[in-house]
Amino acid sequence: MSDILQIKPLIRNLIVENLDERFNQKVYWNGERLNIPQTPYCLLSVIAENKDKRTSTHNGNETSEGIGREIITTLYKTATITVAIYNDAIGDNYRLEEEFAYTQINLLEKLFERKTTHELFYPTFSVQNISPIRPLPEVVDGGYQYRYEFDLTIGFNETDVEELPVGKEIEVGIKINNQDDRVIEFEIDKDTY
Repeated sequence: MSDILQIKPLIRNLIVENLDERFNQKVYWNGERLNIPQTPYCLLSVIAENKDKRTSTHNGNETSEGIGREIITTLYKTATITVAIYNDAIGDNYRLEEEFAYTQINLLEKLFERKTTHELFYPTFSVQNISPIRPLPEVVDGGYQYRYEFDLTIGFNETDVEELPVGKEIEVGIKINNQDDRVIEFEIDKDTY
């Protein structure tokens, strides 16, 4: 069973392992921090999570207690995640810092394009689409903040297992009263279901 909460640490860990040491593991999911960290850092945001119309439901095995069956429902979902690199530049080094930020986002984009990355996350999720890199620089406090980002669309199955308890057997005893043929008595033994 996969869901976006299980996928987030996998993506974060892969990015942390591949970014330059200047990032010092500063890779965050949107909402994890209240204040803005010192640059450079990487911010990840789930911008959309969609359910697909493709679902399947089937009967599973007997439950471990042997008194019911499992109904397994699989829902195909997609999520779009924005991967953004932030880096500040003040003074004469702005071209070097811009190049550094672009090199890092380009590295991440290429990382998610690789076949080995697809194999690394199978069957938890698959990469479906990667948008082109967007440059979004800003002028801030006498310098520049270089932000480059791309969107990563992933697909995954979300599985729900529901146990349906049903009786295995019920003994029904029928006793017909010989005195009056219209009276039928039922006796159910509760210990057998």
